[in-house]
Amino acid sequence: MLGKLFRSKREVELRLEKEILEIEIEKLKNEIRKKDGFLKCKNSLFIEKDNEKKQEKNWEEIEEQLKKYYTENNELREAIKKSEKIISISYLRFNYLIQIERYLYEARFKELAEILKNKGHKFVQNLNEYVIEHLSIEDTLKLELKKKFERFQKLEIAWEIKTQLLKGEKLSKIYSKHRKFTNLMINENKEFISDLDGHNFDILVNKGFSLDDVEELKRIYQDYISKYRIENL
Repeated sequence: MLGKLFRSKREVELRLEKEILEIEIEKLKNEIRKKDGFLKCKNSLFIEKDNEKKQEKNWEEIEEQLKKYYTENNELREAIKKSEKIISISYLRFNYLIQIERYLYEARFKELAEILKNKGHKFVQNLNEYVIEHLSIEDTLKLELKKKFERFQKLEIAWEIKTQLLKGEKLSKIYSKHRKFTNLMINENKEFISDLDGHNFDILVNKGFSLDDVEELKRIYQDYISKYRIENL
């Protein structure tokens, strides 16, 4: 059912979302520039006035403000990185299965998620109107599930889930026992499983990995792809 998720209509929606996010990103960048200017100005003044004891209290307050702005700027930069990872996707041939318990993470859905898994509906993409309608649950909960599934179809979902849907799981999770490999991939700006598409694992031998290591890394990639990747028809 979700095979049609990214046909022409969905591509238009993604382009519109991209335009909106670009505007928001520009606002964030402007805010960062503004605060960076403040930081430079106040840091300069702080150095000049540091030895003036009569200003000690004022400069302590400024220092706290500097720390606050520094934290806020870091948070803004992280928000920009997160947004750009999504809007950089212009065309998608694949998307990835989302575990039902990850999407129905709220406490009120915990028992429902177990019911669905026991019925063989392990992923959100297994759901449809017929499946939901024939669940033996309270009408209010059924209505909530219908609305939540509709939001999933419209991509009105949390960034973390949307990122997994579009780009797959993070390499740091899939390769949690292979820190050397994930650190290397981070240096190459590869963070998600889809970033490994076309990756030449064999060259890792030249970077200190054994042949057994390389085969294991390949196997983990192939196992994830075969289990969780679905093609947009």
